[in-house]
Parts: sequence; structure tokens; C-alpha cells
Amino acid sequence: MGFGRFGLLLWALVAACAAAEGTRSRPDGGMTPGDGGADAGSGDGGSDVDGGGVVGTDGGVDGGVDAGSDDGGVRGTARYLDRCTNDGDCESGRCVDDVGGSRMCTRACTASRECADEHACSGGFCLRDDTGAVCAVATPETCRLGLCLGPTGGSGQCTRPCDSADECPAGYACTDVGAAFRVCVDIEKPCTSGGTECGSSLCVPGVGCTARCRSAADCPARRYPGLPQYTCQNSFGSSVPVCTPPLADSGGDVAGDDAMGALCPASGLNECRSGLCADLSSIGTNLCIQTCNAEGGCPVGWGCKPELLDDGSITTFCVRAGNTPIGGTCSATSQCASGLCDSGGYCTRLCADGLCPSGWTCTPLPGSSIGVCRR
Repeated sequence: MGFGRFGLLLWALVAACAAAEGTRSRPDGGMTPGDGGADAGSGDGGSDVDGGGVVGTDGGVDGGVDAGSDDGGVRGTARYLDRCTNDGDCESGRCVDDVGGSRMCTRACTASRECADEHACSGGFCLRDDTGAVCAVATPETCRLGLCLGPTGGSGQCTRPCDSADECPAGYACTDVGAAFRVCVDIEKPCTSGGTECGSSLCVPGVGCTARCRSAADCPARRYPGLPQYTCQNSFGSSVPVCTPPLADSGGDVAGDDAMGALCPASGLNECRSGLCADLSSIGTNLCIQTCNAEGGCPVGWGCKPELLDDGSITTFCVRAGNTPIGGTCSATSQCASGLCDSGGYCTRLCADGLCPSGWTCTPLPGSSIGVCRR
């Protein structure tokens, strides 16, 4: 099964093919955690977790939320996701930073489930999630949600709290950092024995990063039809359960650690950690790709875009994205932060959450339950 237009190269091997030319063999050394434990920063030093990274937090970060006022002043009529320039434009009285220097009206929240997909609740308001953006652990306030995951004193990635991997970008796990704190961490990328490339500090050379898990729901979902799923088990010499991909030498399909966006061959075997290789952007170059869901979406720089498969079904994949906000002018999907450019020449978004800007409607794609905002 493949793409109607893109000729997806799904590499599905049986165990007997694991040693085929062009694949990588499993390392003998097993998992290599980084030095030291993890600090779940919350302003009080946090607590230690074996093999974790450091979560730098800034409880006071405002994510671009204006101070505003609740003094009974006149408020605007713009609603959640509508464009704005200041607080007075918005029904909620709050105008916050979005992508590409634009701003949007937000709304009050007590939990992220009250926000749009790819947004999160921080400081009592819905803010755009920037999980995957580069940050310095020492200065987490540069992250929209004030959370930076990485090695102590080094660089890392902005992240967000989670309850399961479904709330995280494609290729990310939801892992513990402290007794009662869980965040999204990128595990589908290569690493060396020191594990410093991994937000979790857990590395299996040749396989890539991994993370502690409570169940398979904490590991990245593989949504392409027929793909075997991650398991949560003691693997690679670990004394605790970790996210374990279905490796080729164990009867699965994963034979490498190449991250999403890495070059991969147009035919034959690939070494993508996702196991998927295609030219989704029609640029004449095949890249490692990953499936996504509307809720967790994709890391910064990628958008979750529906693609038609050969069997007539639709699956969403991460594609290279730009910095143009919803409603902005576009001529290609790569210009939009969402990875979605409507045929009318404007950037739009998936609306599995039922949310669209004022005057727009959530319109299902033909033959699918997947909807996009249209005006």
C-alpha cells in the first residue's frame, strides 16, 4: 500500500532480511544513559529521574501574553484564533504571539484540552505550542510554555506537559521527569553513546534515542496502515521499561536511526527510524517522513498534512512548513506554519478540534472524517 501520487517507500522486512546490504546492525552495547539524573524544574529544584534530561522551567513566562486588564473596559469582538494587534481587539481581552510575527486572540483555560490542537494551556491562557524549537536549558523563558528539555547547561528543545504521546508531536514520547511531571521528548533521531543528543539522555547507538515509559501509549504511534507499533518494555539492557521500536532483526521494520527529514533512497532499503520514506513535497528528493495526528501535530518547522493513499484512505504526515499563519497568503504548503495551503491561496488548519477563525467553517475532506478550516 502506498501513496497515489507520491510512491511511498514503506520498508517492511521479515527478520530474515535484517542483515541485507544497506541496513545497520543492532549494537552490542545496549542502551547508554547520559551522566546523572534529571531535574524536573519547577522553581524548587525538582527531583531526580534516572537517565533523564533537565527540564528548565520559567513559571513566570507569559508566552507573549499582554498584561491586559480586567477593569471592565471595552473589549473587541475577535474570537479565539482570529488575528489581532492588541488586547482590545479580542473578546477575551487577550492578544498573544503566534507565528511569523503575527498575533492571535486567545482564550482562558485551566487545561490544555480546552485549547486548540497544537496549542497548550500556560499561565491561564491558550498559547501556540513550540515543542521542538531549539532552546537553552539555562534560559527556558525563550520557549512559549517556559519549558526547555536538554542536558544541564546545554541546548535542548522546547517542550510541553503531556499525559500520553498522542498529545506530543510526531516521533515524540511522553516521559516522566519527576514524580508527577511528564513532558514530550523527541526519540526518533540518532545519538551517540553519551546520550547528550537525547532529551531523555537514553541512547541506543544505531537505533537512536528512547525514553522511559509507563505503557505503549507513551511511545510514538505509527499510524501508517500495517505498521507494527512500539512496545514499552525492558530493552537494550535497561532496568526500567523504555519505548522500543519494532526492529528489523526482531521481525519488525525499523533498521536505522535517521530522523524525519533525513535523505533516504528512492528505491530499496531505508534507514529511517520511522520506517517511512517518500517525496511528500514533490521536490524530487525522498526524505524520512512520519505520520501525525491533529492533536499532537508535528515539531516546529513541520505541519501535519493529509495525504491520499493508493487504497483511497487518507493519512496525515508531517511535511516541511513555513511561518505564515492561518489566513495568510500562500501558493505552496511549505509556506504555511500548518503545512496546509488552501486552493483559495490562504493558509488553513486541520479542525479535528472543531475550531476555526470567525466566519470560517470546518469542512470534511471528501470521503474522510478529517476536516480543514475554509472561508
